[in-house]
Amino acid sequence: MAKKITRILGCIVLASTLVLTQGFLAGIPSGSNDGVAVALTKAEKKERRAKRAAAKAAKKAQKAAAKAAKKAAKAAKKAQKAAAKAAKKAAKAAKKAQKAAAKAAKKAAKAAKKAQKAAAKAAKKAKKAAAKATKKAAKAAKKAQKAAAKAAKKAKKAAAKATKKAAKAAKKAAKKAVKATKKAGQATDKAEEKAEQAAEKAGQAAEKAGRALPSLP
Repeated sequence: MAKKITRILGCIVLASTLVLTQGFLAGIPSGSNDGVAVALTKAEKKERRAKRAAAKAAKKAQKAAAKAAKKAAKAAKKAQKAAAKAAKKAAKAAKKAQKAAAKAAKKAAKAAKKAQKAAAKAAKKAKKAAAKATKKAAKAAKKAQKAAAKAAKKAKKAAAKATKKAAKAAKKAAKKAVKATKKAGQATDKAEEKAEQAAEKAGQAAEKAGRALPSLP
């Protein structure tokens, strides 16, 4: 994009230089044979005014093109900054989601371990009380095993839910980053298009001014 802007500015400067050079060359006052300057005719005055207007138009076009190029560069920089910010935000969201998933998995493992410990304790208690109440111990063990399975299932479900949520958050963040990058590209293209239009107008003004100038004898 920088090369394109430089090329446009080069064209404008060249066109302006040509117009100004023609104005200076054609603006030399004509002299009589004895070296005394003669008074300017109406045509010559008109010609000088046209040259001044052409030079002014070229200068104005050059200034407009420079301003458009500066605006385009500023828009590109702003878009790039926005894209970087969105990418950083997406990375932060993904990291946060990953941390949440790891925390949920750790919590689930802890719950499963606790349930297993409780089941082992219940089994030990049931075994100790087997002599006195075998039926009661078997029922308690079965209940403990069921609770452990339920806890493990619940923990697994929580981990899966957390992972899914993390993936969804990361996907959403990535989508936002892509949208920001696309918007940045559109802003850059629009700025380049404006710069090209300004350069084209400057070229047309220079060409028009060149045609308005009469050819030198």
